[in-house]
Amino acid sequence: MSQMEYNDRQDLESEIKDNSQQIETLGESQKEYQEDMESLQEKLKMLKSSKGVYANSDNNLIASVEAAIQTRETNVEECKEKIGEVKTQIDSKLENLKKRISTQEQHIKKMENLVDSLNHKDNHIVIEIKNQKDDLDDAKYKSSGLLKIIEIASALAVGVGLAAQGIAELVSSLQSIGLFR
Repeated sequence: MSQMEYNDRQDLESEIKDNSQQIETLGESQKEYQEDMESLQEKLKMLKSSKGVYANSDNNLIASVEAAIQTRETNVEECKEKIGEVKTQIDSKLENLKKRISTQEQHIKKMENLVDSLNHKDNHIVIEIKNQKDDLDDAKYKSSGLLKIIEIASALAVGVGLAAQGIAELVSSLQSIGLFR
């Protein structure tokens, strides 16, 4: 097995949890920046719609609010980029897991054929097949969990005009996946 494939279920599980946690944390930050930006945009709208002659102080206030909005837009973009980077790592894990699943399925098939070809059932091989099938089921389960995390990460990373509420829903769906048995 190559270095990127997983012999130990716990290693894979902890890596997936770690990636999921990274996306969750980044999503929370993205939500906070987005909320801040939405609040600043409201403030700017109110400032610009207020009646009266603009004094220099009004113009300075408007300029500072616009600058703050720009900063928050940059923060949101940085979160999206970081989420994209974690998503790429998860994509790679998923590819490796799919290869492992395919290899394992072929291996199980060979073992089953071997057992069938024997006149009597070899208990050791039967037990080994059972263990291999359990591992395979676990890998498939984690694979589907990874796919869900990737979907959420993609939505966060490319969500154009995603409001804070939408981000919050995506992050909570990440928390509710309940990835592991």
